[in-house]
Amino acid sequence: MRKITLFIALFLFAFSVNGQENINISFSNDYKDVYHLSLIIYTPDGKIQTRVSNLTPDQIKSYSLPVNTEIFIANLKQEAFAMKGNDIKSTDVKPYIVLKDSDEKRIIVLSSLEKNRKSTQ
Repeated sequence: MRKITLFIALFLFAFSVNGQENINISFSNDYKDVYHLSLIIYTPDGKIQTRVSNLTPDQIKSYSLPVNTEIFIANLKQEAFAMKGNDIKSTDVKPYIVLKDSDEKRIIVLSSLEKNRKSTQ
């Protein structure tokens, strides 16, 4: 009986993990110039990724990431810090967004990032 219970529990766990879909989120450059976008991404499984892109005007950059992924939008100083292997969370910076199911197909317009930075200063 214990083996059957364990098997069912493992099956349900595996099914719940495989049932999780990634969230598609995009960043859109609405500026007339190239925009340097630096993202530091912490996925729920503990992996850290740094994604750096230069987006041309009207370019959209999309990512497919799991729910509860933390996305930090880094300035050049933070980007350099992270590229040296440092953990940006150690600087008490808060993530720009923690992905939820409701963020599916969300498009973040880059000019809104500057507005958010100014409102928090």
